Amino acid sequence: MTFRAEAASARRAAVAGRAAALGARARGLVSVPAALALVVALGAGLRLTGVDWDDGAHLNPDERYVTMVADAVEWPRSPAEYFDVGRSPLSPYATETGRNYLYGQLPLVATKAAATAVHRDAYDGVHLVGRVLSALVDSAAIVLVFAVARLLLAGFGSRVREACSLSAAAFYALSVTAIQHAHFFTMESWVVATTLTAFLLAARLVARPHADFPLLALAATGGALGLTAATKVSGLLVALPVGVAAVASALRLPAPTRWHRALALAAAPAAVGLAAYVAFRLVSPYAFEHSSWLRVEPNSDFRSALEAQRSALAGEVAFPPAYQWLLSTPWLDPLRNLLVWGVGPPLGALAVVGLAVLALTAAGVRSSGGARPEHRILALMVVVFVGATFAYVGSLFAHSLRYLLPVVPFLGVAAAYGAAVLARRSGALAAGLAGAVMVATLLYALAFTAVYRAPNTRIAASQWLLANVPRGATVGNEHWDDGLPVRAPPERFQYVEVPVFDPDDETKLRKLYDALARVDVYVLSSPRAWNSIGRLPKRFPLMVRFYERLRAERLGFREAARFESPPRLLGVRLDDLPAEESFWVYDHPPVLLFRREGPLSWKRFRSELCTPSPSPPAPGCR
Repeated sequence: MTFRAEAASARRAAVAGRAAALGARARGLVSVPAALALVVALGAGLRLTGVDWDDGAHLNPDERYVTMVADAVEWPRSPAEYFDVGRSPLSPYATETGRNYLYGQLPLVATKAAATAVHRDAYDGVHLVGRVLSALVDSAAIVLVFAVARLLLAGFGSRVREACSLSAAAFYALSVTAIQHAHFFTMESWVVATTLTAFLLAARLVARPHADFPLLALAATGGALGLTAATKVSGLLVALPVGVAAVASALRLPAPTRWHRALALAAAPAAVGLAAYVAFRLVSPYAFEHSSWLRVEPNSDFRSALEAQRSALAGEVAFPPAYQWLLSTPWLDPLRNLLVWGVGPPLGALAVVGLAVLALTAAGVRSSGGARPEHRILALMVVVFVGATFAYVGSLFAHSLRYLLPVVPFLGVAAAYGAAVLARRSGALAAGLAGAVMVATLLYALAFTAVYRAPNTRIAASQWLLANVPRGATVGNEHWDDGLPVRAPPERFQYVEVPVFDPDDETKLRKLYDALARVDVYVLSSPRAWNSIGRLPKRFPLMVRFYERLRAERLGFREAARFESPPRLLGVRLDDLPAEESFWVYDHPPVLLFRREGPLSWKRFRSELCTPSPSPPAPGCR
């Protein structure tokens, strides 16, 4: 090769090298945003799959109530009327429907506004707008998870930090319980987003210390806290990590004397609290009894609704949907539902490991990756929020999984943090573990969203009834469950309500017989009754025997049709009936239909339920 050729080759190599360097730098700039966009797109796709999953039948009772309230409220004619708590037509408490409204005003007003803009603000349209907004808000929460993880992982190398922050976002994007609740026009997805916003702003106070008093940052954090309360009062649990951040931020300010320090410690929480009150009052003026901002007495209807909710959560009021909790163990079952069904065992296990590592970081164990003070404070904020929320919800009589939804994004963050710490010892092992957990969580999410890609079980059962049961026949539906068929013409069938949830007293046996003796088709619209009172022999001995005999086809009815739509993927079906009731009862309950075979005598009916004598003896059988 000649000297000229060698020089030309060297120039080409240099140009190629510079181009490669520029390309690598450009990839470094765009790869993380592009990857995050893909994660958000995937999460949004899963959340928007099958938005009208119940074909307009309003099969989620909580959503049904919020929809009725959204339909009932109207827009005020002026800002003055908006803030007039006694006259505003936007107040739920000014309507007959909303007297017991205990949720926040923010999702209600935002959904009403969006539905009005697209002319879908009536009962049969606003719920779909609400579901879309829930999905979009929860998709935005994926970005917030990324931002929280990125702050927490600031002490790690840039490659590990970005990769694990993306992993945290992906873990939340694929979390099944988040995907499920994003399909409902309820407050759960909104409270996750507002909680994350408040937490993120508080974390920035810690991660970016100020030379001067950070008044604007504290006010923004307080405003986000107020919006969280305006979404759902239980969202105020995020005030714990916000308080940690406010105090830590004040302690890190330069203070020439202890009086300056004391003043900063008092002023920081006060700024947060004042901003929270202003934001809450702006968005939820109807939570107060009076229009004056100097009077903070809560609205009497709002207070009554909160008290009723407190009594229900504490188990002081026994009503049919609460019987499921008699079969559930505080703390243990919420943990199982969260880690096994809510996010899946692989992600749940890695999240527990990550939370343990974060606790070590907060305690100052340097080997966990938390050498700098701000890292310890951020880790403490995560541990405090997850721990306090779980301790509170787990202690409740009605410890529903939806009340734990705000901790799910932090499980993703914790799992990513655990992987980041492991990467310091073995990058390949950490990448392999995180990848395996990601794939398993993705498969679980795809399996669960099959629920929304298939016909809803109650809709399918309704279609079967309309096609196979003659006009004028009598259909029996169970008390406290959604009756079938949905949207049938009133004259198509006659209906009987079977009082399965009535107390097992001396009259129960006869009431059951009198109802069933008139029924041609008996509908079990969900396992709500047979999976709760059918497993409580001390309280419902008659109903335990009733469901045993019914399923054994000993009561004059034969199973005619069954409709099931469990999570499934590639031919593999996942039986999720062991999960808590709310996990399957709204969007994919198993439905059983029993057709009468012939007349059923009282003597035979009583004999089947009373002989041999149940233990304990059922009332009415003595």
